Amino acid sequence: MVTGSREHRQHPRVETRLLAVFRKDLDLEETDSLMTNLSLGGAFVKTPNLVPPGTVTHLRFYVDEEQAPLAVVAEVVWVRRGSPDGGGPPPGMGVRFQQMSPEDQGRLTRYLARLVEEDLFGAGDGGSG
Repeated sequence: MVTGSREHRQHPRVETRLLAVFRKDLDLEETDSLMTNLSLGGAFVKTPNLVPPGTVTHLRFYVDEEQAPLAVVAEVVWVRRGSPDGGGPPPGMGVRFQQMSPEDQGRLTRYLARLVEEDLFGAGDGGSG
């Protein structure tokens, strides 16, 4: 179910599981995390190391194994703390992408298109082609 506060997204999100590294602006300490959904405009970063909304972060993540990671400047727009007993949704942050190179934007677009195609038509289903 999509909550009302996120209905205004400009780009649809695609479920994914990408390892990512983020750091706060002007901070050298990096945090490993997992991106569980992704779009051209942002992502959900699953992590217990939360930062407040409005924080500028730098994300790096791989969409293909043979190239350098994508590098994105993003702003934290919302935070989910998670439940203390671990029974609810995991803690993490919704981030909005603010800046990435045209090359990285092209790679992200191709990656998302590939995921949507696999979701719609199946991967490895033995079809002709």
